[in-house]
Amino acid sequence: MNRLGTFFSKFIKTESSSGVALLIACLVALIFANSPLQNSYDSLFKPFHNFINEGLMAIFFFLIGLEIKREFAEGEFKNPRNAALPVLAAIGGMALPALIFAIFNAGQGAANAWAIAMPTDIALALGALALLGSRIDSSLKIFLLTLAIADDLFSIIILGIFYSSGISAIKIASTIGAVLLALALPSGKKITTTRLINWIHPYSAFLIIPLFALANIGVYIDFSNLKEIVSSSIASGLIFGRVIGKIVGITLFAWLAIQLKIAMKPASLSYREIAGAGALAGMGLTVSLFIADLALTSAQELAQVKVGLIIAAIISAVLGTSILRKYSAKSD
Repeated sequence: MNRLGTFFSKFIKTESSSGVALLIACLVALIFANSPLQNSYDSLFKPFHNFINEGLMAIFFFLIGLEIKREFAEGEFKNPRNAALPVLAAIGGMALPALIFAIFNAGQGAANAWAIAMPTDIALALGALALLGSRIDSSLKIFLLTLAIADDLFSIIILGIFYSSGISAIKIASTIGAVLLALALPSGKKITTTRLINWIHPYSAFLIIPLFALANIGVYIDFSNLKEIVSSSIASGLIFGRVIGKIVGITLFAWLAIQLKIAMKPASLSYREIAGAGALAGMGLTVSLFIADLALTSAQELAQVKVGLIIAAIISAVLGTSILRKYSAKSD
């Protein structure tokens, strides 16, 4: 149990730190793409785009598979009673944003990109949570981490069911294939799942994900046209879906699970903290961008996705940290 606690602490600490690296990568990409060096940005990453998005990201998805496998073997998923609360909350936090996005884009081609609104970025969410320091109880950290891992699991399933038909064999192998490989990989005495995660995790957190952000998040923003971009059905659907849909979906499904006695709420975890975690879950980037690349082909639509995700992440971070700063059980 102590070893598991040590792993959790180390994992959360690495993810929290990687959130800073991811944020810096996003800022660099945006500054680069909106500077006189814009053409250099495009020419710098274009030759490596497939290598980063399909080659290096296969390692990221392999790591997701390992994290899911570890959760079922020795984490929260091992005990269905403990896992029920964050897992059901994750379902609510995916369903409502997808529904809101679909409503905003009803009758349009982008409607089939509803899954973009669903994933939670673990690094960004835990990075924002880390800003609150010791006032945050461990039960909240475990709730958010388990919720995000469940979110990853459901996102992979949805990716395989709804978005595999139109994508290349290479992309299928780099996503679903990498996850399945991790799940099927036997865990020996010397090379355990936890050891593999400990070895791969820093490379994924501080190299692969920042590189992915550098190569994909850079979008030229015409500030004279920003109002039209933000008010587009794609961007506004993502902003409303992620900011409102995540917090309402997660809190509502958590409440229903507890009322129906499907799940138990830890005594140290309040509904206000669950709402705060739900707000932080509105920060989505990596998997959302990956799905957007599969579901949309228009450069204009992809630009709207990126702007929508960035704005949603900023609002979610401010809203989530504000709620938790005020209502966290450990706050003064």
